[in-house]
Amino acid sequence: MNDPDAIAYRQRVVIDSCANPELLQELYAIATEAAGARRWMVGHDRGARGKLYLSLEPLTKLIGFLRLLRSTYEPYSSHFTSEGFARLGERLTGTFGEEYLAEVEHHLHILQFEHGYEITAELGSDGRITNPVLHQPLKHPPGRQSLFGSRERHVVKVSDTDESAKKFIWRLAGNSLDRVADVVAHATDAIVDFFQALRTELAFLVGCVHLSRRLQGDGYAVCFPHALAQGSGASFTFRSLRDPALCLSTTPTVVGNSIDGRGKLLTVIMGANSGGKSTFLRSLGTAQIMMQAGMFVVAEAYEADIRDGIFTHFRIQDDSSMTYGRLEEELVRMHDLTNRINPASMVLWNEPFASTSEREATEILAPITQALLDSGVKVLVVTHLYDFASALSQHRRATDLFLRAQRLSDGSRTFRLEPGAPATSSHAIDIYERTFGPDSDSGSNRM
Repeated sequence: MNDPDAIAYRQRVVIDSCANPELLQELYAIATEAAGARRWMVGHDRGARGKLYLSLEPLTKLIGFLRLLRSTYEPYSSHFTSEGFARLGERLTGTFGEEYLAEVEHHLHILQFEHGYEITAELGSDGRITNPVLHQPLKHPPGRQSLFGSRERHVVKVSDTDESAKKFIWRLAGNSLDRVADVVAHATDAIVDFFQALRTELAFLVGCVHLSRRLQGDGYAVCFPHALAQGSGASFTFRSLRDPALCLSTTPTVVGNSIDGRGKLLTVIMGANSGGKSTFLRSLGTAQIMMQAGMFVVAEAYEADIRDGIFTHFRIQDDSSMTYGRLEEELVRMHDLTNRINPASMVLWNEPFASTSEREATEILAPITQALLDSGVKVLVVTHLYDFASALSQHRRATDLFLRAQRLSDGSRTFRLEPGAPATSSHAIDIYERTFGPDSDSGSNRM
């Protein structure tokens, strides 16, 4: 979503959902079952009533589901404070109130045609039946009295062996009943559409509730971010931001990052290998998506401007078909990316053009980056290209932010990022020594 008010509206609905998880689950279960009620039932009546009965049965079930949904929600309506749930309550009591449901059930009952059908028609100039009209269902079984006042009726009895006559009558009645069945089916579709939309929205909310419970149960803070309107200036600031996917998949506590990037359009991230740079990039991209979905983010505080699109460029598996070399494959993907983004987008690059030399990579990446920045695109890049980062830092633009993965004096990583100028070393020797030991036979030619 690109409207701050719409995002705040959704956030309040999510807050309501997290405060009433059991009721939310009940509503979701009802909507899920009701959304599948449009399946045609195969009946034994293959005559004129067949299609109509197949239309009446799912609609009858749906009316029951509407009544169940309303009776489940109404006793707890005061527990919800968001506009979204208030609108759901208004629709259940207004559009689908008891008076409406009772009237629909009344129509469904009389459409059973317990006492047969009354169909009038005209005789065309060619002797064929034309303009058949199905009348209100008979309230009583037809007797010997005339149905048309004092006028006499001509009664024709069809023999059980007269298949041609029976087919004609079935076709006449079937054509008339088909029109009614179409109306009933249309009404059924409208209610099913309501339940399907409700199920989709409730499924999103149920997912939010489960995710929030899991994260907070594991000791991670979540907050509802402040979304800044587009055009308010590139900005992001957060406290203890974490990657939710990593929080869900690892046992050790994930370290959070706190960065003030207000007014920053370009963020360059360098520093120690295995220092948390790529994880930070994922955490920021995920937080942007979750914020613009109206969700919470995994942080103690979060604020960012809204972006029209979020695009990533991470290394992928080598092309086993050998259609492209690694550099050409990256150029193809980068070309596709730059053709799709617009000035209100955000791009996340992780080690772009690491497949070639530093000089060549810098010559490719620098003009692409500058063109995006000139267009107003927010760029965040993790890189080991010192020449690229150093050239950018020399401009000393107020909209640039340079971060480094923290490394302690003993070579250990804290997985925190801090502001800092680009460094020439990524300290790969730390990983080597941690793997093989400081006394390994690397001699004086260590990397």
